[in-house]
Amino acid sequence: MKYLIISITTVSLLIGSWLIFFSYSSKDIDTYTQFLEDEVLPAVEAEHWDESSRLMKKLDDDWHKYKKTALLFLDTQTINEIDYSLARAEKYVKSEDVSNSSGELNSMIEQLTFLKQNDEVTFANIL
Repeated sequence: MKYLIISITTVSLLIGSWLIFFSYSSKDIDTYTQFLEDEVLPAVEAEHWDESSRLMKKLDDDWHKYKKTALLFLDTQTINEIDYSLARAEKYVKSEDVSNSSGELNSMIEQLTFLKQNDEVTFANIL
């Protein structure tokens, strides 16, 4: 009986930790997506390169803070793909390339959306 209680407590702790992280993660991913759509993309498309660089730096700093925790719970490959997209987008912004910058940022928005959808608790994701 003692081992059953320990097992139930351990599983409950794991599930509780994941649910807390999922809530935090979902909110952060929505924030990043909105930030990209509402601030970064318009600045890039208007060719405001100083502002775009500043916004990309802020996004990069925030993403790397989030990534440290996300790697414990989420798919590493997807996180790395988003990281690569962010690095490419930063280089395109630095080189003042509107087309590639906006394309890479839109790709990153889609990757963030898929990351959130793939980690939701749904029947399809459990199977």
